[in-house]
Amino acid sequence: MRLVRSRHDTRSAILGYLWCSGGSFRPELAQGVALTEASISRIISDLKAEGVIQETRRVAPYRGGPSLFVTLSHDIAVAAIEISNNRLYAAVGTLAGDTLYAQHDDLPDGLGAAEVDVTVGRAVAGLAAWARQHGIVPEQLAVSIPGYDPDLRASPIVALDVGRLEEVCQRELPDTPARWTNSMVARAVGYRLQMGTGVLGGSYFFVFVGHGVGAAIVDELAESGDVETCEIGHVVIERDGRYCRCGHGGCLEPYVSTVALADILQVQESELIGGGDRWPELFRVSSAARAEIRARLARLGLAIGNALNLNRQRNVVIAGWPSALPAEDRAAVMAAIGESRLGGLQGISLSFSAASLGREPQAGLALAAFSFIRRSGARRTQLKQSISS
Repeated sequence: MRLVRSRHDTRSAILGYLWCSGGSFRPELAQGVALTEASISRIISDLKAEGVIQETRRVAPYRGGPSLFVTLSHDIAVAAIEISNNRLYAAVGTLAGDTLYAQHDDLPDGLGAAEVDVTVGRAVAGLAAWARQHGIVPEQLAVSIPGYDPDLRASPIVALDVGRLEEVCQRELPDTPARWTNSMVARAVGYRLQMGTGVLGGSYFFVFVGHGVGAAIVDELAESGDVETCEIGHVVIERDGRYCRCGHGGCLEPYVSTVALADILQVQESELIGGGDRWPELFRVSSAARAEIRARLARLGLAIGNALNLNRQRNVVIAGWPSALPAEDRAAVMAAIGESRLGGLQGISLSFSAASLGREPQAGLALAAFSFIRRSGARRTQLKQSISS
Protein backbone atom coordinates (compact mmCIF):
# COMPACT_ATOMS: atom_id res chain seq x y z
CA MET A 1 0.00 0.00 0.00
CA ARG A 2 1.42 3.41 -1.00
CA LEU A 3 0.83 6.28 1.38
CA VAL A 4 -0.33 9.74 0.30
CA ARG A 5 2.06 12.25 1.83
CA SER A 6 2.99 15.87 1.35
CA ARG A 7 6.53 16.61 0.20
CA HIS A 8 7.35 17.74 3.74
CA ASP A 9 6.11 14.45 5.19
CA THR A 10 7.90 12.40 2.55
CA ARG A 11 11.19 14.12 3.34
CA SER A 12 10.61 13.47 7.04
CA ALA A 13 9.74 9.82 6.39
CA ILE A 14 12.91 9.28 4.35
CA LEU A 15 15.10 10.97 6.96
CA GLY A 16 13.33 9.10 9.76
CA TYR A 17 13.98 5.75 8.11
CA LEU A 18 17.66 6.60 7.64
CA TRP A 19 17.82 7.75 11.28
CA CYS A 20 16.34 4.50 12.60
CA SER A 21 18.26 2.21 10.22
CA GLY A 22 21.65 3.91 10.29
CA GLY A 23 21.61 4.00 6.49
CA SER A 24 20.10 2.14 3.57
CA PHE A 25 20.41 1.27 -0.10
CA ARG A 26 17.77 3.03 -2.21
CA PRO A 27 15.51 -0.01 -2.91
CA GLU A 28 15.33 -0.84 0.80
CA LEU A 29 14.71 2.83 1.63
CA ALA A 30 11.87 3.08 -0.88
CA GLN A 31 10.27 -0.06 0.50
CA GLY A 32 10.72 1.18 4.07
CA VAL A 33 8.80 4.39 3.43
CA ALA A 34 6.21 2.67 1.20
CA LEU A 35 7.10 4.57 -1.98
CA THR A 36 8.72 3.77 -5.31
CA GLU A 37 12.38 4.48 -6.07
CA ALA A 38 11.25 6.95 -8.71
CA SER A 39 9.15 8.78 -6.10
CA ILE A 40 12.04 9.28 -3.71
CA SER A 41 14.74 9.96 -6.31
CA ARG A 42 14.11 13.71 -6.61
CA ILE A 43 13.85 14.18 -2.86
CA ILE A 44 17.09 12.28 -2.29
CA SER A 45 18.78 14.55 -4.83
CA ASP A 46 17.46 17.64 -3.03
CA LEU A 47 18.54 16.36 0.39
CA LYS A 48 22.02 15.58 -0.96
CA ALA A 49 22.30 19.06 -2.48
CA GLU A 50 21.28 20.57 0.87
CA GLY A 51 23.94 18.50 2.65
CA VAL A 52 21.41 16.65 4.82
CA ILE A 53 22.23 13.17 3.51
CA GLN A 54 25.17 11.60 1.73
CA GLU A 55 25.75 8.59 -0.51
CA THR A 56 28.84 6.40 -0.48
CA ARG A 57 29.70 3.31 -2.46
CA ARG A 58 29.53 -0.05 -0.73
CA VAL A 59 29.64 -3.64 -1.82
CA ALA A 60 26.26 -4.50 -3.32
CA PRO A 61 24.09 -6.67 -1.03
CA TYR A 62 23.54 -9.10 -3.92
CA ARG A 63 24.86 -9.65 -7.45
CA GLY A 64 23.71 -6.78 -9.66
CA GLY A 65 22.32 -4.94 -6.66
CA PRO A 66 22.72 -1.25 -5.73
CA SER A 67 26.10 0.00 -4.55
CA LEU A 68 25.18 3.52 -3.37
CA PHE A 69 24.44 3.57 0.37
CA VAL A 70 22.42 6.51 1.74
CA THR A 71 23.07 7.85 5.25
CA LEU A 72 22.38 10.99 7.24
CA SER A 73 25.13 13.58 7.06
CA HIS A 74 28.12 13.48 9.39
CA ASP A 75 28.63 17.19 8.71
CA ILE A 76 25.40 18.50 10.27
CA ALA A 77 25.62 19.19 13.99
CA VAL A 78 22.89 19.10 16.64
CA ALA A 79 23.16 19.98 20.32
CA ALA A 80 21.48 18.97 23.57
CA ILE A 81 21.05 20.13 27.14
CA GLU A 82 19.80 17.12 29.08
CA ILE A 83 19.04 17.02 32.80
CA SER A 84 19.01 13.44 34.05
CA ASN A 85 20.22 11.37 37.01
CA ASN A 86 21.15 14.45 39.08
CA ARG A 87 23.36 15.77 36.31
CA LEU A 88 23.21 18.36 33.59
CA TYR A 89 24.68 17.19 30.29
CA ALA A 90 25.72 19.52 27.49
CA ALA A 91 26.56 17.85 24.20
CA VAL A 92 27.09 18.33 20.49
CA GLY A 93 26.75 15.50 17.99
CA THR A 94 26.17 14.86 14.32
CA LEU A 95 22.90 14.05 12.63
CA ALA A 96 24.36 10.61 11.90
CA GLY A 97 24.83 9.90 15.61
CA ASP A 98 28.48 10.75 16.35
CA THR A 99 29.15 12.51 19.66
CA LEU A 100 31.56 15.41 19.17
CA TYR A 101 31.43 17.10 22.57
CA ALA A 102 30.01 16.06 25.94
CA GLN A 103 30.38 17.56 29.40
CA HIS A 104 28.39 17.15 32.59
CA ASP A 105 27.86 19.00 35.87
CA ASP A 106 26.33 17.64 39.06
CA LEU A 107 22.84 18.83 40.02
CA PRO A 108 22.14 17.05 43.32
CA ASP A 109 18.59 16.96 44.67
CA GLY A 110 17.86 20.02 46.77
CA LEU A 111 20.34 22.31 45.00
CA GLY A 112 19.16 25.93 45.27
CA ALA A 113 17.91 28.01 42.37
CA ALA A 114 20.96 30.32 42.38
CA GLU A 115 23.40 27.40 42.17
CA VAL A 116 21.34 25.75 39.44
CA ASP A 117 21.30 28.98 37.41
CA VAL A 118 25.09 29.30 37.66
CA THR A 119 25.63 25.66 36.70
CA VAL A 120 23.26 25.80 33.75
CA GLY A 121 24.69 29.08 32.49
CA ARG A 122 28.21 27.70 32.66
CA ALA A 123 27.22 24.53 30.80
CA VAL A 124 25.47 26.35 27.95
CA ALA A 125 28.32 28.86 27.64
CA GLY A 126 30.84 26.02 27.52
CA LEU A 127 28.93 24.23 24.77
CA ALA A 128 28.60 27.42 22.73
CA ALA A 129 32.29 28.29 23.17
CA TRP A 130 33.35 24.82 22.00
CA ALA A 131 31.06 25.10 18.96
CA ARG A 132 32.44 28.52 18.00
CA GLN A 133 36.01 27.30 18.45
CA HIS A 134 35.33 24.48 15.99
CA GLY A 135 33.35 26.58 13.54
CA ILE A 136 30.10 24.72 14.24
CA VAL A 137 26.60 26.17 14.34
CA PRO A 138 24.17 23.42 15.47
CA GLU A 139 21.11 23.05 13.27
CA GLN A 140 18.95 22.07 16.25
CA LEU A 141 19.10 22.28 20.03
CA ALA A 142 17.05 19.97 22.26
CA VAL A 143 16.54 20.84 25.93
CA SER A 144 15.01 18.10 28.10
CA ILE A 145 14.00 18.90 31.68
CA PRO A 146 12.39 16.62 34.29
CA GLY A 147 8.80 17.66 34.91
CA TYR A 148 8.88 20.29 32.15
CA ASP A 149 5.54 21.97 31.51
CA PRO A 150 5.33 24.78 28.94
CA ASP A 151 2.76 26.53 31.15
CA LEU A 152 5.14 26.68 34.12
CA ARG A 153 8.19 28.95 34.30
CA ALA A 154 9.83 26.77 36.96
CA SER A 155 10.29 23.00 37.03
CA PRO A 156 8.66 21.25 40.01
CA ILE A 157 11.53 18.72 40.05
CA VAL A 158 14.64 20.86 39.59
CA ALA A 159 15.04 24.40 40.96
CA LEU A 160 15.40 25.70 37.44
CA ASP A 161 14.00 28.92 36.01
CA VAL A 162 13.11 27.75 32.51
CA GLY A 163 12.56 31.29 31.27
CA ARG A 164 16.08 32.31 32.25
CA LEU A 165 17.52 29.19 30.63
CA GLU A 166 15.70 30.11 27.42
CA GLU A 167 17.34 33.54 27.56
CA VAL A 168 20.78 31.99 28.07
CA CYS A 169 20.34 29.60 25.14
CA GLN A 170 19.11 32.41 22.89
CA ARG A 171 22.10 34.56 23.84
CA GLU A 172 24.72 31.83 23.45
CA LEU A 173 23.19 30.01 20.45
CA PRO A 174 21.20 32.75 18.69
CA ASP A 175 21.07 31.03 15.30
CA THR A 176 19.99 27.59 16.55
CA PRO A 177 16.29 26.60 16.77
CA ALA A 178 15.46 25.00 20.12
CA ARG A 179 12.96 22.37 21.22
CA TRP A 180 12.00 22.38 24.89
CA THR A 181 10.41 19.28 26.33
CA ASN A 182 9.95 16.89 29.22
CA SER A 183 12.76 14.40 29.84
CA MET A 184 10.40 11.54 29.08
CA VAL A 185 10.02 12.71 25.50
CA ALA A 186 13.79 12.48 25.07
CA ARG A 187 13.81 9.01 26.63
CA ALA A 188 10.98 7.82 24.39
CA VAL A 189 12.68 9.19 21.26
CA GLY A 190 15.98 7.63 22.31
CA TYR A 191 14.23 4.28 22.72
CA ARG A 192 12.68 4.66 19.26
CA LEU A 193 16.13 5.11 17.73
CA GLN A 194 17.45 2.11 19.64
CA MET A 195 14.69 -0.14 18.25
CA GLY A 196 15.70 0.46 14.61
CA THR A 197 13.32 -0.02 11.69
CA GLY A 198 11.69 -3.27 12.71
CA VAL A 199 8.81 -1.72 14.66
CA LEU A 200 7.85 1.39 12.71
CA GLY A 201 4.36 2.55 13.56
CA GLY A 202 2.02 1.37 16.30
CA SER A 203 1.39 2.96 19.66
CA TYR A 204 2.58 2.00 23.12
CA PHE A 205 2.89 3.12 26.72
CA PHE A 206 6.58 3.76 27.41
CA VAL A 207 7.77 3.72 31.03
CA PHE A 208 11.25 4.68 32.19
CA VAL A 209 12.49 3.77 35.67
CA GLY A 210 15.74 5.46 36.68
CA HIS A 211 16.63 8.30 39.05
CA GLY A 212 13.34 9.71 37.88
CA VAL A 213 10.28 7.70 36.93
CA GLY A 214 8.00 8.75 34.10
CA ALA A 215 5.98 7.55 31.15
CA ALA A 216 4.89 8.61 27.70
CA ILE A 217 2.16 7.60 25.32
CA VAL A 218 3.87 7.20 21.97
CA ASP A 219 1.58 7.25 18.94
CA GLU A 220 3.06 6.33 15.56
CA LEU A 221 6.35 7.94 16.48
CA ALA A 222 7.99 7.11 13.18
CA GLU A 223 5.36 9.03 11.24
CA SER A 224 3.76 11.71 13.41
CA GLY A 225 6.27 12.23 16.19
CA ASP A 226 3.50 12.53 18.78
CA VAL A 227 4.66 11.86 22.35
CA GLU A 228 2.36 12.66 25.26
CA THR A 229 4.05 12.53 28.66
CA CYS A 230 2.47 11.01 31.74
CA GLU A 231 3.86 11.75 35.22
CA ILE A 232 3.34 8.22 36.48
CA GLY A 233 6.26 8.63 38.90
CA HIS A 234 4.26 11.25 40.77
CA VAL A 235 1.08 9.25 41.16
CA VAL A 236 0.51 9.05 44.92
CA ILE A 237 0.32 5.40 45.90
CA GLU A 238 0.55 5.81 49.69
CA ARG A 239 -0.89 8.80 51.49
CA ASP A 240 1.72 10.44 53.77
CA GLY A 241 4.24 7.93 52.45
CA ARG A 242 7.88 8.41 51.43
CA TYR A 243 8.90 11.98 50.68
CA CYS A 244 9.30 12.71 46.98
CA ARG A 245 11.57 15.37 45.46
CA CYS A 246 8.47 16.95 43.87
CA GLY A 247 7.41 17.97 47.38
CA HIS A 248 4.59 15.44 47.84
CA GLY A 249 4.56 12.36 50.02
CA GLY A 250 3.85 8.81 48.86
CA CYS A 251 4.60 9.19 45.12
CA LEU A 252 5.58 6.09 43.17
CA GLU A 253 9.06 7.45 42.37
CA PRO A 254 10.67 7.20 45.83
CA TYR A 255 9.60 3.54 45.98
CA VAL A 256 10.93 2.36 42.61
CA SER A 257 13.65 4.83 41.46
CA THR A 258 17.36 4.01 41.37
CA VAL A 259 17.60 5.92 44.67
CA ALA A 260 15.22 3.37 46.21
CA LEU A 261 17.00 0.43 44.54
CA ALA A 262 20.41 1.63 45.77
CA ASP A 263 18.99 1.83 49.30
CA ILE A 264 17.71 -1.76 49.05
CA LEU A 265 21.11 -2.98 47.81
CA GLN A 266 22.98 -0.69 50.25
CA VAL A 267 25.18 0.79 47.52
CA GLN A 268 25.71 4.30 46.15
CA GLU A 269 23.24 5.29 43.45
CA SER A 270 26.07 6.60 41.27
CA GLU A 271 27.71 3.16 41.35
CA LEU A 272 24.41 1.51 40.48
CA ILE A 273 23.81 3.79 37.49
CA GLY A 274 27.43 3.38 36.43
CA GLY A 275 26.86 -0.38 36.26
CA GLY A 276 24.30 0.12 33.48
CA ASP A 277 22.66 -3.08 32.25
CA ARG A 278 25.08 -5.20 34.27
CA TRP A 279 24.07 -3.98 37.72
CA PRO A 280 22.57 -7.36 38.85
CA GLU A 281 25.95 -8.99 38.12
CA LEU A 282 27.99 -6.30 39.85
CA PHE A 283 26.10 -6.09 43.14
CA ARG A 284 25.05 -8.82 45.52
CA VAL A 285 21.28 -9.26 45.65
CA SER A 286 20.35 -11.14 48.80
CA SER A 287 17.15 -13.14 49.06
CA ALA A 288 15.67 -10.43 51.28
CA ALA A 289 16.66 -7.73 48.80
CA ARG A 290 15.20 -9.73 45.92
CA ALA A 291 11.90 -10.10 47.77
CA GLU A 292 11.81 -6.34 48.41
CA ILE A 293 12.65 -5.59 44.78
CA ARG A 294 9.75 -7.77 43.65
CA ALA A 295 7.47 -5.93 46.07
CA ARG A 296 8.56 -2.59 44.58
CA LEU A 297 8.02 -3.94 41.06
CA ALA A 298 4.51 -4.88 42.08
CA ARG A 299 3.90 -1.25 43.07
CA LEU A 300 5.15 -0.22 39.65
CA GLY A 301 2.81 -2.73 37.99
CA LEU A 302 -0.20 -1.50 39.98
CA ALA A 303 0.50 2.07 38.89
CA ILE A 304 0.88 1.02 35.23
CA GLY A 305 -2.34 -0.98 35.36
CA ASN A 306 -4.21 2.03 36.70
CA ALA A 307 -2.68 4.21 34.00
CA LEU A 308 -3.89 1.75 31.38
CA ASN A 309 -7.40 2.13 32.78
CA LEU A 310 -7.17 5.77 31.70
CA ASN A 311 -5.47 5.67 28.30
CA ARG A 312 -6.54 2.26 26.94
CA GLN A 313 -3.09 1.38 25.61
CA ARG A 314 -2.40 -2.32 25.18
CA ASN A 315 1.33 -2.33 24.46
CA VAL A 316 3.67 -1.48 27.33
CA VAL A 317 7.44 -1.00 27.12
CA ILE A 318 9.53 -0.61 30.28
CA ALA A 319 13.09 0.72 30.18
CA GLY A 320 15.40 1.33 33.12
CA TRP A 321 16.79 -0.81 35.89
CA PRO A 322 13.99 -3.47 35.91
CA SER A 323 14.98 -4.48 32.39
CA ALA A 324 18.24 -6.02 33.61
CA LEU A 325 16.47 -8.40 36.01
CA PRO A 326 15.73 -12.05 35.18
CA ALA A 327 12.28 -12.85 33.82
CA GLU A 328 11.08 -14.43 37.06
CA ASP A 329 11.59 -11.12 38.90
CA ARG A 330 10.09 -8.98 36.14
CA ALA A 331 6.98 -11.16 36.21
CA ALA A 332 5.90 -9.25 39.32
CA VAL A 333 5.17 -6.23 37.14
CA MET A 334 2.87 -8.12 34.78
CA ALA A 335 1.02 -9.81 37.62
CA ALA A 336 0.36 -6.47 39.32
CA ILE A 337 -0.84 -4.87 36.06
CA GLY A 338 -3.43 -7.63 35.90
CA GLU A 339 -4.50 -6.89 39.48
CA SER A 340 -5.22 -3.20 38.86
CA ARG A 341 -6.33 -3.01 35.22
CA LEU A 342 -9.97 -3.47 34.37
CA GLY A 343 -10.11 -6.64 32.31
CA GLY A 344 -6.88 -8.01 33.79
CA LEU A 345 -4.14 -8.92 31.37
CA GLN A 346 -6.40 -9.57 28.39
CA GLY A 347 -4.79 -8.07 25.29
CA ILE A 348 -1.81 -6.66 27.21
CA SER A 349 1.69 -6.97 25.74
CA LEU A 350 4.63 -6.14 28.04
CA SER A 351 8.24 -5.90 26.90
CA PHE A 352 11.44 -4.66 28.51
CA SER A 353 14.03 -2.52 26.80
CA ALA A 354 17.74 -2.28 27.64
CA ALA A 355 18.27 -0.55 30.98
CA SER A 356 19.55 2.68 29.38
CA LEU A 357 21.23 3.68 32.62
CA GLY A 358 24.31 5.87 32.44
CA ARG A 359 24.00 6.56 28.70
CA GLU A 360 23.41 10.29 28.76
CA PRO A 361 23.44 12.47 26.72
CA GLN A 362 22.41 10.10 23.90
CA ALA A 363 18.69 10.64 24.53
CA GLY A 364 19.06 14.43 24.27
CA LEU A 365 21.09 14.21 21.06
CA ALA A 366 18.56 11.74 19.62
CA LEU A 367 15.78 14.21 20.38
CA ALA A 368 17.71 17.02 18.67
CA ALA A 369 18.25 14.89 15.55
CA PHE A 370 14.63 13.76 15.58
CA SER A 371 13.39 17.35 15.89
CA PHE A 372 15.49 18.32 12.87
CA ILE A 373 14.05 15.38 10.96
CA ARG A 374 10.47 16.27 11.91
CA ARG A 375 10.91 19.66 10.26
CA SER A 376 11.84 17.67 7.11
CA GLY A 377 15.52 18.47 7.38
CA ALA A 378 15.05 22.16 6.64
CA ARG A 379 18.31 23.97 7.36
CA ARG A 380 18.43 27.05 9.58
CA THR A 381 18.70 29.37 6.58
CA GLN A 382 15.64 27.75 4.99
CA LEU A 383 13.65 28.26 8.20
CA LYS A 384 14.58 31.94 8.30
CA GLN A 385 13.55 32.39 4.67
CA SER A 386 10.25 30.61 5.35
CA ILE A 387 9.53 32.85 8.37
CA SER A 388 10.44 36.07 6.56
CA SER A 389 8.28 35.17 3.56
